[in-house]
Amino acid sequence: MFGNLGDMMKQIKTMQENIEKVKEEMKNEKIETEVGGGMVKVITNGLGEVVDIKIDKSLLDEEGYDLLKELLIAGVNQAQKKSKEVMGEKLSEAVGLPNIPGFNINSLLG
Repeated sequence: MFGNLGDMMKQIKTMQENIEKVKEEMKNEKIETEVGGGMVKVITNGLGEVVDIKIDKSLLDEEGYDLLKELLIAGVNQAQKKSKEVMGEKLSEAVGLPNIPGFNINSLLG
């Protein structure tokens, strides 16, 4: 009985180590999202943190302000969504879970 518990604890520890390894790797992952036909590009790391934004210079005047604002919001939101999807895939692989459509491992991890 305790042998199975010991094995299970080892598996949990291995899973936790794998999750931490993936999180560390995701800090260095670069995910680029384009909106507005490439007029705005948002680059995030795999944790969803924005690390760079590239803006077409034609948007940098008063007339382009409203469009720029909309594109930045859309770009950041899409980039964060894409980062969460990549993180979920990598974490599922790390803990040995199959890719189940609609299942989000991120919701289990906080």
